[in-house]
Amino acid sequence: MGNVPVSGPYAEYCGSRFLILSSGDGWVALRADSEAEVPNAFERGESCPGTLYAAPWAKVPTAALDEIVDVDVTGSLAGHRVSLRNLLSDGRIRVWFIGDPAVAEDIGLKGDRHDGWTGSFDPEDFSDIQIVETRRV
Repeated sequence: MGNVPVSGPYAEYCGSRFLILSSGDGWVALRADSEAEVPNAFERGESCPGTLYAAPWAKVPTAALDEIVDVDVTGSLAGHRVSLRNLLSDGRIRVWFIGDPAVAEDIGLKGDRHDGWTGSFDPEDFSDIQIVETRRV
């Protein structure tokens, strides 16, 4: 399975879609590799370097965005619905699951009833990917 999206806010910017990693007063940090063309970038860097959550970013003015879209991505993992939450630096996807602890254990997730269950999987491990988009007004 190719480029599997994850849940989160995305910016429509210069004809492309970028995951928004963070934001501030008048700017957003887009997940953008160093090769990505980001014309209005005024700063580039990497969040959480040296960890699985490492992600290159480029800050752009919020005014340069065409639109922001909230995306909710779910997939089936071993026959159970999970939320696809983070793209890790090693290419795996971190998931979140709320439900029966026996199911969570069966599919190899860690966590508890209060905070939910999480784990990391290869994109090929998912089937029936469903994407719901809500455009911000």
